[in-house]
Amino acid sequence: MTNLLRLENISVHFGGHVAVNNVSLDVNQESITGLIGPNGAGKTTLFNVISGLIAPDSGDIIYDEQKISSLSPHKRARIGIGRTFQRLELFNSLSVVENIQVSAEIRNQWNQARLQLSPTAIKSEVERILELTGLTSSKDRMVSEIPTGQARLVELGRALILSPKLLLLDEPASGQNEEETENFGLLLRRLSESGIAIFLVEHDMNLVMNICDKVNVLDFGSIIAHGTPKEIQQHELVLQAYLGANNQ
Repeated sequence: MTNLLRLENISVHFGGHVAVNNVSLDVNQESITGLIGPNGAGKTTLFNVISGLIAPDSGDIIYDEQKISSLSPHKRARIGIGRTFQRLELFNSLSVVENIQVSAEIRNQWNQARLQLSPTAIKSEVERILELTGLTSSKDRMVSEIPTGQARLVELGRALILSPKLLLLDEPASGQNEEETENFGLLLRRLSESGIAIFLVEHDMNLVMNICDKVNVLDFGSIIAHGTPKEIQQHELVLQAYLGANNQ
């Protein structure tokens, strides 16, 4: 697998608190990489560093063989880094289809030099994303009225229509029931097989262990383990810090 994202010795301090401590890791194309750890371990902070919302105190971010540490968040989005958030960030006054349409229109304006999509082509692309995410039947509902599990899919669809190479998903299964989570995992696997690299923060361990190719474990801002799901489930430090001794 080809490496798409590489973090090299990333550290972030908030005053005297070390939120991320010398973290290095890789995310490969056509793979799902997990990031797990207790609340407050630094997972979302690390995602904020990758997407440009927080500048690291030290270290480098290499994306598609280029250092991007100095790029603004919107420029990182333009080169293919998509993001969802732990706290839903949707336009509640708009419908499902309108939320995705907004992202499509933004993407269409990014590069004035290229041939822009026609309204018909945009509509076709929005419909494709709705079908892909299973939202077609709910497309005309206001996002403020749909269940959280479906709202998570709207946020994913809004990211997907930007044609990302890398998806950063921060607790995307939060609020989903068991059936929704299972279907969501199958969707992420299909996206991965299509060539998208997925970097996933998630507390649902069944989902993580079932779909991830590699898993990183963050504790007190530091990576304490990295490996396949099977290796992580048997790792002594992980059992002590996160999974619990009764998982042995």
